[in-house]
Amino acid sequence: MSRGPKQLAAQPAWWIAYGVLCGLAAAGLLLLLAAPRRGQPIELVQAPTADPALAAQAQPSRPAPTPLVQPNLPLDLNAATAAELEFLPGIGPSTAMLIVSYREQNGPFERLEQLLDIPGIGPRTLEGLLPFAYVEVNED
Repeated sequence: MSRGPKQLAAQPAWWIAYGVLCGLAAAGLLLLLAAPRRGQPIELVQAPTADPALAAQAQPSRPAPTPLVQPNLPLDLNAATAAELEFLPGIGPSTAMLIVSYREQNGPFERLEQLLDIPGIGPRTLEGLLPFAYVEVNED
């Protein structure tokens, strides 16, 4: 009895199993050939790394980031920049900008309690700032 096209098409599971078994046999053969022999040490090879000269050519040059230097604390609110004010506890970039703009519009601070006029600074934030900020009043 001969197998015709209908009988082969009716049993695709056999062909799938045959393909899987052939793949496993090929993988096993590759592992057998690549594995070190018993008693031989495994040789470790260093991973390739990019050449710094080639990497610099491949990537567009960017300006080096400026290192953040923590200012000397406590800060004078009338002399501190927005970047320096960000180091104060509870003060982020937007609040630091608000402090600087308040100082530019209303003149120098006369006392720390004036910080309460700035949105986002409440009594608890002001209490946390007391050890880290001061106001130097110029009496001319």
